[in-house]
Amino acid sequence: MPTARFIASFAWRDLRASGRYLWVFWACLMLGVTLIAASGGLFKQVSEGLLADSRALFGGDLEVEYRSPLPDDVLAWMRQRGKVSLLIELRTMMLASGRPQLVELQSVDENYPLYGQVELDPAVRVPGAVAERDGVFGAAIDPVLASRLGLSVGDRVQIGSLSMEVRALIRRQPDRGLSADWRGPPVLIAAEALSASGLVQPGSRLEYEYRVKIDGDPVEWRDAIASAFPEVEFEVQTFSNRSRRMGEVLDQVGSGLLLIGFSALFVGGLGVFNSVRAYLDAKLATIAMLRSLGLREARLAAVYLCQVLLLAGSASFAGAVAGGGLAFAGTAIAAERLPLAPEAARLLGPMAAAWLFGILTAVTFALPALGRALSVTPAALFRGIEASLMETPTRWWQWTAACAALLVGLLLAALPQTLFGVGFVAMTLTLLALLEGIVRAIRAGAHRVAGYSLLSSHFALKLAVANLNQRGAPLRVMLLSLGSALTVLVASTLITAALLRTIADTIPERAPALVFYDVSTDQLEELRNIVGSARSLRGLELAPLILGRLSHVNGEPLRDSSDNDRALEARDEHKLTHRLGNIDAVSVERGQWWPEGYQGPALVAMEDWESDQIGLDVGDRLRFNIMGETVEAELAAVYGQRRIETRFWFEGMFSNGVLDRFITRYVGTAYLDHDEAVDIETRLAQAMPNVITVRTQRILKEAGSMLGRAAAGLAVVSGVSLLASLLVLVSVVATSRSRQVYSATILHSLGARIGVIRSSLTIEFALVALLVSVFAFVLGDVIALGLLQYRLKLNGADLWWTGASVAVLVSGASLGLGARHLLKRLRLEPALLLRSSG
Repeated sequence: MPTARFIASFAWRDLRASGRYLWVFWACLMLGVTLIAASGGLFKQVSEGLLADSRALFGGDLEVEYRSPLPDDVLAWMRQRGKVSLLIELRTMMLASGRPQLVELQSVDENYPLYGQVELDPAVRVPGAVAERDGVFGAAIDPVLASRLGLSVGDRVQIGSLSMEVRALIRRQPDRGLSADWRGPPVLIAAEALSASGLVQPGSRLEYEYRVKIDGDPVEWRDAIASAFPEVEFEVQTFSNRSRRMGEVLDQVGSGLLLIGFSALFVGGLGVFNSVRAYLDAKLATIAMLRSLGLREARLAAVYLCQVLLLAGSASFAGAVAGGGLAFAGTAIAAERLPLAPEAARLLGPMAAAWLFGILTAVTFALPALGRALSVTPAALFRGIEASLMETPTRWWQWTAACAALLVGLLLAALPQTLFGVGFVAMTLTLLALLEGIVRAIRAGAHRVAGYSLLSSHFALKLAVANLNQRGAPLRVMLLSLGSALTVLVASTLITAALLRTIADTIPERAPALVFYDVSTDQLEELRNIVGSARSLRGLELAPLILGRLSHVNGEPLRDSSDNDRALEARDEHKLTHRLGNIDAVSVERGQWWPEGYQGPALVAMEDWESDQIGLDVGDRLRFNIMGETVEAELAAVYGQRRIETRFWFEGMFSNGVLDRFITRYVGTAYLDHDEAVDIETRLAQAMPNVITVRTQRILKEAGSMLGRAAAGLAVVSGVSLLASLLVLVSVVATSRSRQVYSATILHSLGARIGVIRSSLTIEFALVALLVSVFAFVLGDVIALGLLQYRLKLNGADLWWTGASVAVLVSGASLGLGARHLLKRLRLEPALLLRSSG
């Protein structure tokens, strides 16, 4: 006990006296822990908040979806085995004060909602808010929609042919979809109002969602209804399936967020290593003196480990608190759109885990520096501290490896998806191996170049090149710390630049001003007349949209497949069209298009996502069920969508004439000035209320807003990583400063001019900056272009100069400041330095 008190007291007094040099240690660790606590806390709040209310978010225990009202016998079967609520959804246009707005109508019955409560303002029940009063139906609308259109309770809106009264604003809707803002703000109405609106017509894309609340197992209920009615083409989903899929997506997102935090913590760990090394280098004379007085290595190790733990504990605590606050604020913002309720109790676990990770990281990275410092012997007091060669003993590396293994194990346990963690560890090891290879290659090259006669006349350059090959040079740590952060910064910059350019340049050149949905065949002429009256019209494109299901592949029914994905595909509806005049921007990935004017047997091309899900190959015989009829065709091609340029995402395109007998409605695009598009949209909404029109300018604005938030997120991540790396650079300069000043003093004492020494150090830092820039640029380019090409389908190869500029500017500025600091230190008198023990 007295020994422990002595160690703690000595560690604290020593830390108070000289611990100010460890501020980089504290800041680096705090930044990494903050990101881990913030990302982990946000993931915990969102995932548990959503999954805890998964039944309410889903709307029931099961959902049976159909394109029309279910047959009476099916509905009777369902009502005998559970409580049923029917929600009919329809995307349409709503007119308010003559202004059209895309909305999602949701007609509800007396059982809605089966789980949770709809909160309205004023506080009334949903049936009362949507009921008919004095011949006028009511509606409850989204508050954001009300704000956008300047609506308040009591105002009138036009939906179809029906004038309705706004009775309430929806403050909270338990089953509000995550895509509600994209599909259209929700508007709750009565089923009778939907029937009276005139919007229910042949070909209208109504979605009949029968939510069911049961007491038993949802999976057994789903299997039972599928067996009882095998010929009815409904889709049945369970809340457990939906929550499992949602959980998988959230796990992926959460793993990605946490890995960002761990990356920053890894970079911060390098700052810990260098800060501890610089601190202990300043303590070498004290350590040697204490060892000469008989203080054993174990007690010395305990003293400095105690200091590391004190600093790590406080830095990790501060980071955990800051990260928890960020997570709580982020959840509160998300709660404005999602059915979430921020709970501080959910943050305690992620904060504690982040605190533990911070302490373990600090110990792992401090052990090698501590072992090296404790290897100093009392003889160094006579030979000179700077002249002593110290190495980290093997046992200290073994303890470091054990701590690192424990850290990796905790990391894999903390990530929702272990595969992400395995990939992160593998990538980190690959990066370290790659870095070691690069460092060795650079040193070998420097050793070879140093012997060239060309350098003989340039002493400063020769000295700078030789310094790269010098033992103890900071090249490895600089490449790893600053290079890693610059790699993230370059990759983020290239991705953001490519997305911004796509939104700002590529899309406005190609995107139409208006997009139309649900145009019936008898409305084509009227639509052409209204759109054709626009003076700025540059083009009008229309294409048929037919819904059908793929039922057989090469004669085998998908529904009977043992592969669950193929079996589920048999119940999914596909958007089909013909290739003639097709308005989607697609490119063939496999196979080839049929020639123009082709009149042979039926051919079809399928979208690559659908094809890969089912496992289709060019040449397969496909059978589709379209409006109760069977259509067979050979798969001639597989095409890919051009992502952002795509408009309708057709999943299948048939050869000409195959679908003619099924055409009842069209989709289309119009190219005209955006200012005139507002008037055309209003006229179409008044003349054809069933036709959905979307102004792309609004979508682009929303996409730009989302992109701005994504860019801001990338900037924050890159900024934190860069800040941590700059702090590491400060620690690197601090660690190497003493030895570089010592070496410069020796050279100056031997006759080298101070100007030459300064020039050599400037050249050395410039060479390191160039190497770091090339390293970060190449690796960042590979990461960014891979994501752009294979995930986003965007071209960013011509933006290489952006990444190169960022890498050169940031590395040059960072290392330039380090060189400037070091050059200032060279103004000391050589005699004073020679008398100093370090």
